[in-house]
Amino acid sequence: MAALLRILLLPSGPGAFRLWLALVVVFHHVTRVEVGKAPVLVFFALSGYWVHQVWQGRYRHCRRPYLTFLVSRWWRIAPVMVLASGLSLAVLAWLGDPAGGEAAAMPVRQALSAAFALGYAGMPVRPLGPAWSLDIEMQFYLVAPLLVLMVRRVPAVAALAAAYGVYAAGMTFYPELVLSSFLPFFVIGMVAAEHRWRVSRRLAAAGLGAAVALTAAIIASPWYAPLLGEGGDHWPAVNLLLAALVLPQALASAGNPSGARDKVWADQSYIVYLLHWPAIQVLRGIVWPGPTAKMLGLMVLAAVVTLLAWAVRRYCDRPLNRARARWVTARRVASDPADLPDRAKGDDRTRVFA
Repeated sequence: MAALLRILLLPSGPGAFRLWLALVVVFHHVTRVEVGKAPVLVFFALSGYWVHQVWQGRYRHCRRPYLTFLVSRWWRIAPVMVLASGLSLAVLAWLGDPAGGEAAAMPVRQALSAAFALGYAGMPVRPLGPAWSLDIEMQFYLVAPLLVLMVRRVPAVAALAAAYGVYAAGMTFYPELVLSSFLPFFVIGMVAAEHRWRVSRRLAAAGLGAAVALTAAIIASPWYAPLLGEGGDHWPAVNLLLAALVLPQALASAGNPSGARDKVWADQSYIVYLLHWPAIQVLRGIVWPGPTAKMLGLMVLAAVVTLLAWAVRRYCDRPLNRARARWVTARRVASDPADLPDRAKGDDRTRVFA
């Protein structure tokens, strides 16, 4: 219990911080307080950081490095996504939700987008709500080696300016859920890894505390509806601010050591990020007789998701991830010790989160 409270209040390890981000997304879906985009943006920055590390330290030393990288990243993401998508479809069918019938009317497209984690964000019906971000993640993987090359050859300011230029052009001509709309955050993480940016613990903790305090103040204020209320006009800007405040803690946690328990939190963060969604569908799809019954239902659903996440990690995610790591290792042809990342900070076994 003490470890869980520490994660909730001040997560410092890489895995603990990622679990904290996933729990913020859960909070967003349970309460409908519009703070769900901020942790996803921070996830993207962390993904850029770790992808830079593992490409330099591992994949570029493999046979057919680009193909190995793509297969490995797909292998890491797809199994849990397919499982969670199937569970979400089953819940929609059980609830008699019309979205289930709409999804069933396009079985091939649903199956392919879930299996390959591409095209999901553009689906007219997305049974697995949070999975849109995995589509963005896979789009990022397609160009990540080129981005690594860019951040290694140009100054940090130029790399960030180029990413912002792509973002601005994308928002002008195609403002949809595609990589260009989120590219600056990925590049921030890659630049931080390339230039070994270090953030003081005091600054990181201050930013995280400010983000939590600001969210609480807005919820308690008369301006909650337009700033963070469902359907409000200003929550995108507020989420950008919250992401900027939390980003120092993300970069600080990336440089912290990760023990056995922290690696468990790391694994669970991605699983919880996806598997909580079927429970949210149940929570929203059932007509509860009163607030007490709804709260009891929420507690039961939380227990079910916790047990399911544990089972998925033990019997599905961990064995598949070990097999993936062995496959990548078998494809290595050379290594330069100077390029290998600190094992305390991450290698190919570092968990990837969307």
